[in-house]
Amino acid sequence: MLFRALLFPVRLAFGVGKAGVKTGYAAGRLSVGSTYRVGRFVGVSRLLALGVGVVIGLLVAPTSGQQLRDSLRRQLTARRAPASDDAVAERVRYELSHSPRTWHLPQPSVEVVAGTAILTGGAPHETGKADIERAAASVPGVAGVDSRLVVGTAGNGDSQA
Repeated sequence: MLFRALLFPVRLAFGVGKAGVKTGYAAGRLSVGSTYRVGRFVGVSRLLALGVGVVIGLLVAPTSGQQLRDSLRRQLTARRAPASDDAVAERVRYELSHSPRTWHLPQPSVEVVAGTAILTGGAPHETGKADIERAAASVPGVAGVDSRLVVGTAGNGDSQA
């Protein structure tokens, strides 16, 4: 009897622990099962909504699929065509005036001939000159950079921004 009285707290602790484990397992199993079912339902309903949207879109489309594909193909080939030298020069000027490494520097005049950017003007130091050349070379459509920048000149007077 005395032995049972001494072991009662230990048995009670293990019994409560065992009940806690069983309850936790059951709750976890319920959570996992319901999460799976809800996820599957949401996925199926989204696919169904996508299918309904595609059908409605096809019914109210203003042109046929062939006309739309031809239009997209024309736009894609026009976008891939090489840009004019004036457009590339404008992009170089924009990049130089907005790049964090070159916006504060004197802006050189930019001319683009056959994809080569010709930079003329002044640069306050060698690092600034290198930054301007690098920024101009990074613009799409620029095949090369012909730098005619003079180091040590504060500005060129005819800079274009």
